[in-house]
Amino acid sequence: MTGGRVRQRTPGPLRKASPLRVAQRLRRARAEDWDFGGGRIFGSLCTEPHPESRRWLLPFLTANLGNPGLCPGTARLSEELLEEFLRLYHGPPTGAGGWWVSGATEANVTALWVFRNLTGGSEVVLPVSAHFSFAKALDLLGLRPRWVPVDGAGRMETEKARDRVSRRTAALVALAGSTELGAVDPIEDLAAIALRAGVPLHVDAAVGGFLLPFLPARTRDRLPFDFRLPGVRSLAVDPHKLGQAPIPSGVLLFRRLAETASVEVASPYLSDPRARGLLGTRFSATVAATYAAVHALGSEGYRREAQRLRRLAGWLVREGRRLGLEPVTDPVLNVVAFHHENPAGIQAWMLQRGWDVSAIERPPGIRFVLMPHAREGLLPRLRDDLAAGLRRFPPPGAAAGR
Repeated sequence: MTGGRVRQRTPGPLRKASPLRVAQRLRRARAEDWDFGGGRIFGSLCTEPHPESRRWLLPFLTANLGNPGLCPGTARLSEELLEEFLRLYHGPPTGAGGWWVSGATEANVTALWVFRNLTGGSEVVLPVSAHFSFAKALDLLGLRPRWVPVDGAGRMETEKARDRVSRRTAALVALAGSTELGAVDPIEDLAAIALRAGVPLHVDAAVGGFLLPFLPARTRDRLPFDFRLPGVRSLAVDPHKLGQAPIPSGVLLFRRLAETASVEVASPYLSDPRARGLLGTRFSATVAATYAAVHALGSEGYRREAQRLRRLAGWLVREGRRLGLEPVTDPVLNVVAFHHENPAGIQAWMLQRGWDVSAIERPPGIRFVLMPHAREGLLPRLRDDLAAGLRRFPPPGAAAGR
């Protein structure tokens, strides 16, 4: 569309170009993209893949778990990793399972699909802080949302959630790390509500799934979110975030895999006679790449990175306060958000200086995500550029021209 008019195109063949010309065009395009390795992206929940993960992506490029008989080695890697994840997230010894997905959007849609079919319910109880993938799921599945407000720390209000659960509820949704604030809902209480009401609880742990298990015990035990809680029936995790796997890499786990039978269809012309989930052909090289990242880091590597990111988050909170910014909440994970009445202005200012930061809406503010690509040596420069932006766009309560 140009100027409100539909552009007319002349039919023609696909153009062939020399390898040199193609390479030049691709290099120009890549040069325009942001690069995680530059350490200036603070608005994304994705990151630079681990070097070992990169190394093993290309050799598995043709793997397709949509037809696992043609890639039995990759299928075994998938099963091994799923088993490790089930142990990490306290899956029960029998009956649990899951499969690889492209990310939490597919996982969230699929989980609600499973539970709609299983329960016959027509409503989903979920926090207003839920990721926009749930809006897609509700529309696709014809489900009605029962939105639950959040408290001042961005967590779903338990009593309000209890009031909205009914016989029509297909699923209750909780967040182990909200996208805007990194807030962890009171999942232990919500799991108890779900269990008493006999409704499935789906936990979207895309943000916190690779950080919460590696926090210090005193913090970790205060924030249970996985299958340790009997009411949790499914869990979405994104290795392509803090797991340091390439995009797209996601996992959907179920307490009782048998409950997913309704999303299986016959696939008689493939090596597996039953196909499960949304996707047919799947980009499965990320299974091998995730396997490489997980075993290059191990729990100890993820633990060290979790400690580093929380330390950087603490530094950013202190520096923000010195600049007159008030954090929306004390960060539990690796997300720091500050109140500001003109987040778009700050975001544009930082973009001009080569920084990617986020503007958030609930409440209005500026968000910084500390990911493995964050370079500590660049943080003072980030702070100084932010300080300059705040002189132009003062924080709430500051005198103009500060």
